[in-house]
Amino acid sequence: MNNIGQRIKELRKKNTLTQQALADRLGVTDKAVSKWECGLTMPDIAMIAPLTKLLHTSADELLGLTAGEEEKEREKYDRALQRYYNCESPQLNYAWARAAIIDYPNDYRYTEWLASAEYQLAFQEYKKSEDACSTEFICEMTDNALRRYETVIENCSYEEIRRKAVIGKIITLRFCERIVEAEWSAEFEYPDRNINTAYGVMNLTRTGRELLALIANEERESNDNV
Repeated sequence: MNNIGQRIKELRKKNTLTQQALADRLGVTDKAVSKWECGLTMPDIAMIAPLTKLLHTSADELLGLTAGEEEKEREKYDRALQRYYNCESPQLNYAWARAAIIDYPNDYRYTEWLASAEYQLAFQEYKKSEDACSTEFICEMTDNALRRYETVIENCSYEEIRRKAVIGKIITLRFCERIVEAEWSAEFEYPDRNINTAYGVMNLTRTGRELLALIANEERESNDNV
């Protein structure tokens, strides 16, 4: 992540300003400036414009978005998305997706990625023995995933990203046994009118097929025990 505090410190010294002098000009305390520079807190968004004027810099430089740096950051996450989206380590996938969304909270590719990672963590947890798995953790992860999927569906203008979000939403709803909602989403939200059932949508992805296989296995075991 961008170290804005370090840049404030460097630019303050370059402009021969003490922490107290900078604080006085901004109308804040010297303790606030000290906390920025130590990385304990960040300046409020309203402070960015005054800081750029006082430190004779640009917002891009202050925020660490100097020429090519933002593109490199995005490329790093884009490579990670391609590498880890369907990897065998949900924890690693989640860590990368979480880092991406912190740096780029308005990038719906990363929002969908994090939702998928949260569902995968919940699915992995569920596959543990009943004594070992955490229902609270599963509920937290699936609630987070569904909220993020909804954000993408409602706001993203790129059809392919929205399509992935709808598929993820249907899989997550079915995992949570919210069958009626999953079927509604398949019928009214999934863009391909030739596929309008949750089963049909879930069969399109490995993640969906894994869940279908788990459901079928549980149904067989239930029938065997009758």
